[in-house]
Amino acid sequence: MIKLNKQYWEGRYHSNSTGWDLGKVSTPLKDYIDQLVDKNISILIPGAGNAYEAAYLFNSGFVNITILDIASTPLESAKKKISLPDDHFVQQDFFNHNGKYDLILEQTFFCALKPRFRESYIEKTYQLLRDKGRLVGVLFNFEDKSNGPPFGGKVTEYINLFKPYFDINTMEPCYNSVSERQKKEMFIKLTKKKVMETRILDHDQVKNKIRRIAYQIAEVYLNHDEIILAGISDGGYVFAKKLKTSLSKIVSSEITLCKVEIDKANPLNEVKTSLKPEEYQNKGVILCDDVLNSGTTLIYGVKHFLNVPLNRLKTAVLVNRNHKKYPVKADFKGISLSTTMHEHIEVHINAEPYSVILK
Repeated sequence: MIKLNKQYWEGRYHSNSTGWDLGKVSTPLKDYIDQLVDKNISILIPGAGNAYEAAYLFNSGFVNITILDIASTPLESAKKKISLPDDHFVQQDFFNHNGKYDLILEQTFFCALKPRFRESYIEKTYQLLRDKGRLVGVLFNFEDKSNGPPFGGKVTEYINLFKPYFDINTMEPCYNSVSERQKKEMFIKLTKKKVMETRILDHDQVKNKIRRIAYQIAEVYLNHDEIILAGISDGGYVFAKKLKTSLSKIVSSEITLCKVEIDKANPLNEVKTSLKPEEYQNKGVILCDDVLNSGTTLIYGVKHFLNVPLNRLKTAVLVNRNHKKYPVKADFKGISLSTTMHEHIEVHINAEPYSVILK
C-alpha cells in the first residue's frame, strides 16, 4: 500500500511525475479570484504545490497568503516567483497546521488525500476558518477511488460530507475547466456554518479535573521512582505539562515529560519521541492526550511504547468522547461526553482561563 507521505510527494516532484500540475492557475479559481474585492483577507492554500494560484493572487494585489505543502520542493519553486516573506511558505502536514483564515482555496489537495481522510479534512478546514469563512475550489467529478491519487467522488457524497459543517452556496460541474479536465471538475463555494458553543468545563472545573487525575495517577504509580508523562503533540503535551505541575505537589517520584509526535493523517508513519527508548524502558509511562476521539492517535502511541519493556503503561485524557474505533481506553479521564461525530471539542489549557468547549 502506497503511503502518501512527505517522501512520496517529494519523490513525485523530483521525478517530475506531476500530472495534476497545469503549469498555470486553474481557470475556475482564476475567475473566482477576479471577483474578490477585499485584498486584505487572509487566505490559506493547502497542498499548494507549485502555487500558481498563490502567484496569481499575489500579482492581483493579495499579500495575506499562506502557502502550505508537505513537500519542500514545490515551496522552494514558489519562493522564486512570489515575493512574500519566508513565513508565508509553510512546509507542514495540513492536519498539524494552526491558524485562522477568511478563505481556503482548494485545488487538487482534497482529491490527493485518501478518501478515508475526507472527514478529517473537512473538520480541519472548519477549524481553520473564521466565522463565515469560505472554502472555495475545485473537486474532481468522477467516481473512481481505486487508482488515485487523484481520488474522485460524486456530488451526493460531497454534499453528505460537507453539509454538517458548511452552507453549500455552490456545488456544480465547472463550465470553465481547461480542455483536459472538461466534465471532470466540480466547483464548490462553501460558507462555514455558524458555531453554536456550549461550555463544558470552565477554568476551575478544568483545574479540578486535572488535579483529580493527578491523585488517581499517584495512587497507581505510588511505588515508582520515576513517572514518564508522555504527551501527544500538541494538546496532549500541554495536558501532560499541567498534570506534571499537579502531580509534583503530591508525589516524591521524579516526573519526566516526553513529547510524542504522531502523524495524525498517516499514523503508520514513524512516531517520534523527545526521549530515547532507553530513557523510558522498564519505567512507568502514562500516555496523555487532551481528547480521545476515535482512539486512532492513542492506539498508535501505545503501539510505539510497547516496542520496549515497560514497568507499567496507562493512558490519560482530559475529555473522552466515546467514539472509539479501536480497542483502547482511557485509564484516567477528566470527563466523558456523548457527542456526535459532527460536533467538535476544543480544549483551551495552554493559557488561562482554561475551558473545554463543545461546538
